[in-house]
Amino acid sequence: MHSIKKILVGVDFNEQTGELPLPTREAISKSIRIAAETGAELTFMSVLSEDTKSSDLVIEELSELDPHQVVREQLKPYLEQCESKNVQCRTKNCLGRAWQELIKEVLREDTDLLIIGTREKTSAQSMLYGSTALKVLRKCPCPVWVTRPDVTPFDDFIILAADDLGETGKRVLETSVAIGQLMSARLVVVHSVDFPLEGALKRTEISVEEVDKYKEKVRTEAEKSVNERLAQTDYRTLEAGTRVVIRSGPADTIIDQVAEEEGADLLVMGTVGRGGIPGFLIGNTAERLLRELQCSLLAIKPDGFVCPVSKD
Repeated sequence: MHSIKKILVGVDFNEQTGELPLPTREAISKSIRIAAETGAELTFMSVLSEDTKSSDLVIEELSELDPHQVVREQLKPYLEQCESKNVQCRTKNCLGRAWQELIKEVLREDTDLLIIGTREKTSAQSMLYGSTALKVLRKCPCPVWVTRPDVTPFDDFIILAADDLGETGKRVLETSVAIGQLMSARLVVVHSVDFPLEGALKRTEISVEEVDKYKEKVRTEAEKSVNERLAQTDYRTLEAGTRVVIRSGPADTIIDQVAEEEGADLLVMGTVGRGGIPGFLIGNTAERLLRELQCSLLAIKPDGFVCPVSKD
């Protein structure tokens, strides 16, 4: 995260009120904070559907305005914040499908981080499962930060890093530590273990105590591996502290449980496509998780990920 140079922020537009939804405002605020700390350039991009101009706005005065002008007016205080913090920024507007245009912009500009807010829902449990957010998470080549709709203070910020002990998990740890440094956050690292030999052992005459010893050995080795990987980062610089949680069970269930117990503000996890490498997937595992997740999400793609979208 310290080497981040370009941040793209997806700016949603409430066609009924002419305002920026709360999740979008959160996305913008966090992008300004990160850019101010890292020196990154910001692009605020609004993608309006072809029929936006014909939609009925509740505020009569707005109905006669160009929707792009409405968005620019809503962005004014944030642009002023950027100026006061010496953050370079620009705005961009276009028509099309939001997820597609955002990814095209990422490809054209070689963007390092995409931050989007989710559309406000009647149920918080469905907030991260909107079609736009999910398509971006699946297909965008750079890390994607999806912000939750309520305001998260930077004080007492808690990051949950899901380490699957794979190569992408290393990037998850590095990214989580870097964000923790920027936001003075507390870091919790979670790993879910399984016991591939448990069933076979139980079918033998081995004692329950021996099975328990086997399971404890697996847990201990997993915790040792996580701590060794953490030692390769700057986690000791996090003044709010770091701790490791090792539990057994389905990955999505464990992550959701720990996120709720810890009051996590941000989950950082690695992703692959459907049918890809086992682990924390944007696929079956992650899609089950996203239905329940109460915190924001930062998704990291593995090395070698091939984006299915063309920048043209």
